[in-house]
Amino acid sequence: MISQKELIKDIIKKMIFFLYRIFSNLALIFIPFVIFIRKRKGKELPDRISERYGKNTHDRKKGKLIWIHAASIGECQSILPIVDKLNKDQSIDQILITSGTVTSAQVINKRIKDKVVHQFIPFDVPVFANRFLNYWKPSLAVFVESEIWPNFIHNLNNKNIPQIIINGRMTIKSFKRWSLFNSSSKDLFSKFSSCSTQNTDSTLFYEKLGIKKTNYTGNLKFALTPDLADAKKYNELKVLTGDRKIFLAASTHPGEEEIISRVTLKLKKTCKELLTVVVPRHPTRNNIINKNIIKNTAIRSMGNKIKRNTHIYLADTIGELNLFYKLADIIFIGGSLVMHGGQNPIEAAYHGKKVYHGKYVENFSDVYMTLDQMKLSQVVNNERQLEHFIHKEYKSLGNEVRKVDITSLKKEGEETVKKVLKEIYQYL
Repeated sequence: MISQKELIKDIIKKMIFFLYRIFSNLALIFIPFVIFIRKRKGKELPDRISERYGKNTHDRKKGKLIWIHAASIGECQSILPIVDKLNKDQSIDQILITSGTVTSAQVINKRIKDKVVHQFIPFDVPVFANRFLNYWKPSLAVFVESEIWPNFIHNLNNKNIPQIIINGRMTIKSFKRWSLFNSSSKDLFSKFSSCSTQNTDSTLFYEKLGIKKTNYTGNLKFALTPDLADAKKYNELKVLTGDRKIFLAASTHPGEEEIISRVTLKLKKTCKELLTVVVPRHPTRNNIINKNIIKNTAIRSMGNKIKRNTHIYLADTIGELNLFYKLADIIFIGGSLVMHGGQNPIEAAYHGKKVYHGKYVENFSDVYMTLDQMKLSQVVNNERQLEHFIHKEYKSLGNEVRKVDITSLKKEGEETVKKVLKEIYQYL
């Protein structure tokens, strides 16, 4: 006999999802307006808007289809080694990759071959989710990192399609939010067959939220193969910067540009040939940044030349970070000297350069811990330490950029890919 307490839990559980379905259906009224705004901002491709409504723009091949959903550019990059392996498997007839951003679509489109197709993820509205799944009929649904769409998850469950999470990541903040609706969250997460995680904390969080089978496999981003820097642009940058040594402050956030500028001012007395390159996480902040950094700043978007007395080069363009990773002698990854939680340092490390970072890296704590242990990164606790390490690195630089051994990093990536593939093949 069901207890009163269990009955109340069941009612609450069903009520919350019922309310979600109601609100997601009501969202139908606003979706055209949302798409219009996103289109004006360049966040939607006009000829592919129909995909947001669950309509297909590609043919569905007969046979076994794997659907992989990766939200944005970082997740899409992380799954590329997995996609390449699955694409070679003759037992798999088609691989459908969905994502939510234009930049992520560009990443996938570079790898479109053979069985691989890309579509934009529809809005999580019951009618769109149903239309999408009825057409594609995946043999397996794979969600990457932290993308949770209740209508899709419930629909997949109703159709008896296995669904798993790979490279799962959940912060303490997200876990607390899900825990507010404990019974409903457990009901939702219990519909996943398994979850492979990128860190041990996430494993624990997913277990507490109701996924019965969890497995720590490591971070797929360690298997990242950075895009090759555009040779023409790189050579142009080399001419622009001349023989100066480059200190790169990458993916900086508000408050960090001021720190970087003060450090640059102090170092210019003893490190005369040092050029600081600032690549903000959000380049649209360039006007704000320019007001807060020192004089003698050249701005890339304005086509400014780098002179001998230029101290800072503001690289406020999109999609060129890998150019500066290749160019740099010394690298600092932002979002870490201020309380943001850090940014992903793996791409920088793959360029064979030691990576410096602040102490606020909780969003990538496992990644930085691994890199620190491999001696591929170094924490700087404050502005003074940052100045000290840059000065030390500058004085030790010769004619060639010092490289660090990334063999252990590549091995970590290869092992993670093997483990994740093993998880996927359990459901094929």
